Amino acid sequence: MDKERVYTLPFIWSGAVWIITSLYFVFSVALVARLVYVACTASVVTGVVGLVIALPILAAILIYCEGYAPQRLEVSEQEITVLCRFESVTILRSTILSIEPLSKKDMSWTINMGGCGGLFGYFGSFSNRHIGQFTMYATQKQNLYLIKQVGGESVVISCSEPQYLIPEIKK
Repeated sequence: MDKERVYTLPFIWSGAVWIITSLYFVFSVALVARLVYVACTASVVTGVVGLVIALPILAAILIYCEGYAPQRLEVSEQEITVLCRFESVTILRSTILSIEPLSKKDMSWTINMGGCGGLFGYFGSFSNRHIGQFTMYATQKQNLYLIKQVGGESVVISCSEPQYLIPEIKK
């Protein structure tokens, strides 16, 4: 019996994702350092209250975004799976109507309806005039593919090796 071939493709961060994620860490460290400094020099109450408020918020944002960020893409003849630390998403090929590449124009004026817009990637619920409402799992704004499914659901993913995503493209 032949084993099904599964290709595992990493989600590669774009320069923008690296910059946004790095800036978040720099901002977080600077804020915590400033609050510690205030607590030690000027006002213990202000600094401690600031830390008590800021640390859980910064930690929650970090954990949420890293946990739901796309890590790897597994592609087989039966399904496409976006692997994330907390919750992976599987799209059965039998439910796919089409997979088509998206241009920058197709993604213009995209609105983030609830998700992450650059910290560890672009994922969550988005909307624009061209596609309508869709779920996105991407770590770059190029090499994007729209997966239209039965029932009208649309998913946008980034894939740097589309020959594994779309079987019709020859390797």
